[in-house]
Amino acid sequence: MPELARRSPTPAPYTPNAILRWLYRRFFAHIRVDENWSRGVRDAASKGVVVYVMRSLSFLDFICLDFLLKKFGLPLVRFVNDLGLWILEPFGKGERRLSLRRQIPETEALEQTVGDGFSALLFLRRPPKLGSQTRRGRELEVDLIEALVARQRTSSQPILLVPQTFVWSKLAATASPSLLDLLFGPVQWPGRVRVLFQFLLNYRDAKLCSGEPFDVRAFLEKNPDLTDEQAADKVRYALLRRMERDRAVILGPMKKTTARIQDELLRSPRVRTQIEQYAGDKGISYAKAENVARKQLRRLCAKQSLLVVDLLHRFFTWVWSKMYDGVVLDKDGLERVREAARDASLVLLPSHKSHIDYLVLSDMLYGHAMMPPLIAAGDNLSFWPLGVLLRRGGAFFIRRSFHGDALYPVLVEAYVRKLLAEGFTIEFFLEGGRSRIGKPLPPKYGLLSMVFESASKLRSTKVKLVPISIGYERIIEERSFVHELSGGDKQSENVSDLIKSSSILRSKWGRLYVQFGDIIDFDEFKEETVQRSGGEISSLDDITPEQQRNAVRALAHKVMYSINEVTVVTPAALVATALLSHQKRGMTRASLLTACEDLLATLDVMQARIAQQLRIGEGRIREDTIDEALHLFLDARLIIAHDTGPDPIYTIHSERRIALEYYQNTIIHFFVPRAMISASVLVDNEQWVDVARLNDRVRQLSRLFKHEFMYRTDATFDEIFQDALRDMAKDGEIDLREGYAQATEGAMRHRIERYAMMLQTFFESYLLALRGAEIVLDGPIPRKDWYKRTLALGQQMYLAGEIERRESLSKLKLETALKALQDYRLVQLNEDILERGEDVESVADLHALEPKLTGFLR
Repeated sequence: MPELARRSPTPAPYTPNAILRWLYRRFFAHIRVDENWSRGVRDAASKGVVVYVMRSLSFLDFICLDFLLKKFGLPLVRFVNDLGLWILEPFGKGERRLSLRRQIPETEALEQTVGDGFSALLFLRRPPKLGSQTRRGRELEVDLIEALVARQRTSSQPILLVPQTFVWSKLAATASPSLLDLLFGPVQWPGRVRVLFQFLLNYRDAKLCSGEPFDVRAFLEKNPDLTDEQAADKVRYALLRRMERDRAVILGPMKKTTARIQDELLRSPRVRTQIEQYAGDKGISYAKAENVARKQLRRLCAKQSLLVVDLLHRFFTWVWSKMYDGVVLDKDGLERVREAARDASLVLLPSHKSHIDYLVLSDMLYGHAMMPPLIAAGDNLSFWPLGVLLRRGGAFFIRRSFHGDALYPVLVEAYVRKLLAEGFTIEFFLEGGRSRIGKPLPPKYGLLSMVFESASKLRSTKVKLVPISIGYERIIEERSFVHELSGGDKQSENVSDLIKSSSILRSKWGRLYVQFGDIIDFDEFKEETVQRSGGEISSLDDITPEQQRNAVRALAHKVMYSINEVTVVTPAALVATALLSHQKRGMTRASLLTACEDLLATLDVMQARIAQQLRIGEGRIREDTIDEALHLFLDARLIIAHDTGPDPIYTIHSERRIALEYYQNTIIHFFVPRAMISASVLVDNEQWVDVARLNDRVRQLSRLFKHEFMYRTDATFDEIFQDALRDMAKDGEIDLREGYAQATEGAMRHRIERYAMMLQTFFESYLLALRGAEIVLDGPIPRKDWYKRTLALGQQMYLAGEIERRESLSKLKLETALKALQDYRLVQLNEDILERGEDVESVADLHALEPKLTGFLR
């Protein structure tokens, strides 16, 4: 009892003076807080005693945290390390010094505070001394973590250490110390003067993020044999690592100069070997060959600057507000990406529909306190002045083709591996180029192969891949895409085009959507690959080149399918699909709404991501949102509204159908299995068709269109077919009876016909390609000339009524149809020259295949 009587009460929360209260209101209100911060701290407080932890001793960090805890109503700090303020120390320590009273030892004060169930703040290190070249903070005189470990052993209440990271600077840590680092401490361990200037310069952009709580009791239960000192060392190391990762997520990993990166790459054994071989092949000295490599690296490497990124962010925030009605960001997915970035190098793999894809994703990440990636861009964008700006924003420029240069691909692969090893996030477009038809293009394997090879070799670096869908209600390149699809030549990017495109700021382009797919852990993918091999592969370290190519293809298709899965169904895509899958010339508004409701019901079954503004409550469609999409197309002159009665009728400009199809194609992948089954069922009109025969028809269609659509990678064809057929029967679209199938009569039959109409243009384009194959019978022809002559033939077929849909006359559809003709050995391509295929002796061989396509035409 006497001992308890002498025990001092736990200090009250910190009460700032009038000057500090003014500073609180003036400066701290601008700090950007991680959206999950308060929720995470509150959740930790419900489980035990919260002890906040920060890296480097700082009075500024203390008072800022105190302000935010009070603002959000979170557990307040009742203890903090000695801040070096002498008589101004908080929690009564300054008053004791002033009155010359005995100080309570820090360990005792901390144990008392935590024992009473109150929160504390611990700084783990001090900044380095001025002039010191060390890159780490100094240890504190008193080990308070050890005191917490000792307290936890005697307490039944869990102590949860919650890492807190304030970022006051826009500069990442550098590998080589500068003069400022020596005088005022490095960026990651700043002294008081540097902290003050960082705060004054960047307080409007300051950020706070909270790491995952560290449960001391759970840690001790898992490690019962550790002494207090050993346990404290491990806990401290884990906390410092977590806070360093949190900081790196915001600012990126430690920066090296471009020259240093180039020097390190040129010293790597594989690059040196390749330079020696290059020198021998060219008959030049090693020094000259190395100079060639250095010049190539100089044109390749990014020179990312956070200052430039910040300026671009401010500019594009204004641009997006002018261009779009809003940006819809998958925030749950973003938090998954943020968590993955804490322990792995990320490879972001977005869909590619527009040139602004480069800008959108980086800007969204930076705006949500994540370091933008380094982006692989085509060297067609490296022109002045855009190239300089993009390089500073994080772009590194790669040639479109590596052909004829054995040195260049080795340098690119070495650079990619270096970035992953250093912890950078990289981004590239798996499709290679922009999709001009709305749906994803077949993946290109070059860069992904380099990532695969690098991730396999980097033993100590985790690599994770992030599929991302970037979608638009209207695409700004709409006119140029229509020009190219109609057979026009692709126009190279130049400054004048960008200046002309400033007119886009005077138009509204609907909403912009950024969605994140399931993150693919490369190590887990490796294990899946080994398991699927059935014993043929024991380890990815020992696979043959052919097995690696197959694994890369499987990974690419997994990514592309994931992108499709998370693509948002926009109002524009829904309306375009309803209009184009309608079989008559015009469509009333009432019919359009019914079709949209039907399509939405099917998409719900598939658990597609539906744009929030399409619904009112559960299931009901918002008519005003459909009207907005219609006005979007009316403004773009893609459709015509005929007000000839109480209900307007909408028709499509014949010449603009190909533009409208772009928006349908953004969601067509959801319907492909049902569309193939529907087209195959309707071949027999009103008859029942054997399910085995139906399966065979759909299998042949899936093979024919394998270059058009991405299929599920987690199931066999038969499983996909059975799943789709079962769902259609469940939804009342197909009748199944004793191994036979038939299209349902009545209202549901409209759905079947609508699904089948979605493939109409593909059947017509492939029929056109088959007719165009007759041109090759006259002799070899350059592929470019073949496209022109075949499109001219298509125009004749359209005017004669053999082709009904104007959008079937598409150069890109002909490109994929040509690949199918090559698969069937009807044509062959030799260095861009098209020749007769091995299985074609006369025009009769081509005519014999026509019924297999015309039978599906409606």
